[in-house]
Amino acid sequence: MASSDIDDIFGDQDTDLDTVPELVAFVSDGQTHDVALSVSKHLGYAAEVRDGQCQDAMSYLADTTSSPRYLLIDIGSDELSAATSIFSLVTALPENTKLIAVGTVNDIGFYREMIEIGVSDYLLKPLTEKTLLTALHNADKSNVVYITQEDELTTAQNNKTIVLGARGGVGASTVAVNLAWALAEETKIKTALLDMDIEYGTVALTLDVEPTRGLREALENPERLDSLFISSTTAKLSENLAIMATEENLTEDLSFSHDGIAILMEALSREYQQLIVDTPRSAVNLRKNILSEAGIVVLVTEYNLPCLRDTIRVQSAIKSANEDCEIVLLANRTGPHHSAVPKTEFEKALGVKIDLEIPEDVKLCIKAANNGKPALALEPKSKLSKTIVTLAQKISPQISTQSKTAPWRKLIGLK
Repeated sequence: MASSDIDDIFGDQDTDLDTVPELVAFVSDGQTHDVALSVSKHLGYAAEVRDGQCQDAMSYLADTTSSPRYLLIDIGSDELSAATSIFSLVTALPENTKLIAVGTVNDIGFYREMIEIGVSDYLLKPLTEKTLLTALHNADKSNVVYITQEDELTTAQNNKTIVLGARGGVGASTVAVNLAWALAEETKIKTALLDMDIEYGTVALTLDVEPTRGLREALENPERLDSLFISSTTAKLSENLAIMATEENLTEDLSFSHDGIAILMEALSREYQQLIVDTPRSAVNLRKNILSEAGIVVLVTEYNLPCLRDTIRVQSAIKSANEDCEIVLLANRTGPHHSAVPKTEFEKALGVKIDLEIPEDVKLCIKAANNGKPALALEPKSKLSKTIVTLAQKISPQISTQSKTAPWRKLIGLK
């Protein structure tokens, strides 16, 4: 069917007449096409059913002077592009038009994201007359969205947490591994751990898992990213914890863009409730690109003079790359025998307080390394483990206050 073709539900209606359609649909399969026509006829609505998706709907809205009561959009099966396309469509949607999406992505997180963006309902294919009738009825009941004073609009929850060391050797990778484990096994949150040091990363080695081979492919060809690709290129450490890490050849140049990093992190953050990224300190451009996507940055340091200097510098670099992210300062290996600069003097020079301290526990760290397991898994009641669990609780969206309404709702007229 050509994109310009229009189906007339009454069969003999003159399409030159000045009839404003109450339902306009852009579909890509025969069953959705037939259901849209059948439901429109049942309700007595004038309807236009066209072949197309979001971009075709955008063009239609730009060219028409009348607004349909309902807009039905087939978003297909590409979860990554669907969310972006739907958001663009919602921002261009006429004030009184209700948007209903249909597609094949069968995931409750994706459904919630669609509703959060501003879609009235998201329906799974194959579409039936009953589900579409129900969606149209419910859309009419959602004309008013009330926002109380307690629900002030804030930035939507960003579930990407970056772990970065102020200097090499401060234990940032160890913190990242144990934090991911705490989120997955202690708070039961579906978590992905991404090791972005693609040449010298230690996450796979620490956890005694085979490095996956898909990370480089994901960065260089981000258009390949989908649920199946992510599933096949991550190592499943447990039901709730997946690892993406690699060991690339030291003699080959790697070429990937900021878009590749952003798309990979976004894809993982959609598949998992929390994304933990172990970030290399020395790769400047890579670090900047990763930091620009962060919701929280856990900055790991130690109480000594070189770390104090570099913590100040890295803090500045973080805010330069992403002024909206939250920085959590974590002092590692604290104790009377490992602190060259007293905590009070360190904080005074830094100008801010240290959020958490992990006490030095050499025996437990050696035991963890020898067993290929996180320290938290071996001795969950140790002081080190308890601090990591506290950190997990601090960054976890499931444990923090209820998430706020997304800011785009106000922008598109849902006030």
